[in-house]
Amino acid sequence: MTPPWLGPISDHEIDALATLMRDTIQPLVYYNEPAIRAELIKYTPEKLRARAAGDPHAVLVARDATGLTGFCVSRFDDGTIWLDWFGTASRARGRGTGAALLAALASTLPLRNAHKIWCDSRTDNKESKSALERAGYKRIATLMNHWHRQDYYLWESYP
Repeated sequence: MTPPWLGPISDHEIDALATLMRDTIQPLVYYNEPAIRAELIKYTPEKLRARAAGDPHAVLVARDATGLTGFCVSRFDDGTIWLDWFGTASRARGRGTGAALLAALASTLPLRNAHKIWCDSRTDNKESKSALERAGYKRIATLMNHWHRQDYYLWESYP
């Protein structure tokens, strides 16, 4: 059962989510500048609003009394869910928010007529690798010199 503080985004939270995603993505040392720029363009308030309107389970958020503490953005792709991003606000790290978001994403599969989740992570992103492994994701490939000429792992989960 999903905790009450976690679930689909509400329209009034979209601007805060765009800010949280920017604040999470922009300082990442795992991505080069072209990759960061490309990702930030994808997660504007308008694009997040459209994604949530098209699929109510595509944008999940975690909240506390002060606002958003985490996010999980995904999309349906021919029977598979592609996990684009998940992250936790710096003030909320180490509390299981990322794990709860990944579990909530897995619970959406039947509702979205999907059978598995795929995602990628930079090969040197130890935090993402650890979170995905703890959530039961299996690394299925290494993509060398791939998006933005960086190395990635490809992951899958059959929840």
